[in-house]
Amino acid sequence: MMISQVEREKLLSAQQGEMDGVETYLTLAKVVQNKTDAETFKKLAADEGRHAAVFRKYTGETLKAKKGQAIAAVLAYRILGKKLAYPIIAHFEYSAISGYEKLVKDYPEVVSVKNDEKRHGDTIRALAKNGEDKDTALWPFILGAIAVMRLFGRRR
Repeated sequence: MMISQVEREKLLSAQQGEMDGVETYLTLAKVVQNKTDAETFKKLAADEGRHAAVFRKYTGETLKAKKGQAIAAVLAYRILGKKLAYPIIAHFEYSAISGYEKLVKDYPEVVSVKNDEKRHGDTIRALAKNGEDKDTALWPFILGAIAVMRLFGRRR
């Protein structure tokens, strides 16, 4: 199968996104406070690895995960807490669906990847609502510190 440069770039981008997803979910699994969430993130990482393998069949490239997405996800989790951060993470899973939809016609194996992205988004949204919230979001403390600095800063 001959792949145009434009198609190859789309496939490489998708493959990189999946590799970054592996890194993100493995990193989250290490830092989240809840064991159910950690185990779920490990399973999602394995799925993302399988997705990357689907794209690798077409690109022939071995890519390495970039850590930026994982760092951003951990910061969101630490600062916002799971109730606010998880829906953001789920949004990225859902947003991948439309890009994959465009690839399905020429690359039929991508349909399973596309379907998994919906399931991933749904899974992460469910985790946000599962009531097992042992994490402590930093945003209330940050806002409190800003308020205190503003109050005492005006007294000079």
